[in-house]
Amino acid sequence: MNVSCNVIKDLIPLYAEDMLSDDSVNLVEKHLEHCDDCRNLLNELNQPYHAPAETSVRPLMKMKSALRKKKAVTIALTFVFTLLFSALLFAFMTAPKYLPYSEELIQVSEQANGSVVVEFSEEVSGYDMDRYSLEGDPDMAYHLTTWTTIWEEYIQPNDIGTVVLNAEDETVSSVYYYQTDGAPDRLIYGVDDNPNGGIVTLPRLNLSYYLLIAIILSGSCLVIIAVFRRHKQIVEMSIKTLLLTVSYMIAHVIVRGLTSASYNSTRDLLAIILIVIPLYALILLGINVNSIRRERKQIEKLN
Repeated sequence: MNVSCNVIKDLIPLYAEDMLSDDSVNLVEKHLEHCDDCRNLLNELNQPYHAPAETSVRPLMKMKSALRKKKAVTIALTFVFTLLFSALLFAFMTAPKYLPYSEELIQVSEQANGSVVVEFSEEVSGYDMDRYSLEGDPDMAYHLTTWTTIWEEYIQPNDIGTVVLNAEDETVSSVYYYQTDGAPDRLIYGVDDNPNGGIVTLPRLNLSYYLLIAIILSGSCLVIIAVFRRHKQIVEMSIKTLLLTVSYMIAHVIVRGLTSASYNSTRDLLAIILIVIPLYALILLGINVNSIRRERKQIEKLN
C-alpha cells in the first residue's frame, strides 16, 4: 500500500515518541526504507534539544541592587529607631516637674557686701528666672521658679547650690516665686512692686507660633499637590515638606500634648526638634521600604 509522505510526516512525531500501534509502526518503517526526506525528519526529531543559554545579567543585577538597598535600609532603620527612642527617652526624662514654693525649697538673703544670694535646696535641679526694672526705676525685680526632673531625681542629681542675683552690682528691689498653676506670684524678698496684688507670670506662647506655621505649611502643601499633581518633581517636594510639618506636629503633641503654652519653651522646642529629626527620617525610610518591595515584586515577575 502506497502512502504519501504527508501522511507519514504526520505520523513521524508519534513514531518518535513510540505512540503508534504495531500496524502504524510497520507502515512508517516501510516508508522510511525508501524515503530520504522522512528519514531526515525523524533524525531531526531524535536530536537532543539544547535551550539557548540566558546571557542577560540585567535581572540578576537588579536583584542584587534591590538586596543591597534592603540591607542599607535595614541598617538605617535600626539607627533611626535608636535615635527616635533616645529622643523620646530624653523628652520624658528631662520633662520639668515644677515645685511649689516652701521656705526649705528656696531662700533669698542679702550678704554683708550687699549681694543678694538665692540658695536652692538639693531637691531643685533647675530654675528659670526673669528680671525687669520698672519705668524710671533702676532697681531690678526678679521672678523665678524651680523644678526637678526624673533624670536628676534618680540618675544624676544636679546640685545648683547658690546663685548671686546682683552680680553686676545692680539693686534688687524684689524677688517673686511664680507658680505654674495660674496662682499669683509670691513675694519672697524685698518690697512688693504691686501691693494691690495680682502679679501672675504667664507661660510663653512662642511654641504656638511654630505650630501655627507647621499647620499653614501643611495646608499649603496639600493645595500645591492638588494644583500641580501632574508635575512629578513639585509633587515630590511638596510631599516631603508635608511629611516634615506633620512630623513636627506629632512631636509637638508628644512633648506638649494639646497645649502650646510652656514655662520652659527653649527646652520644649529642643525636645520637639530632637524627636522631629528621627521621626521624619523614619517616615521617609518607610516610603523607601515600600518602594523596594514593589521593585522586588516587579523583578520576580520578570524572572
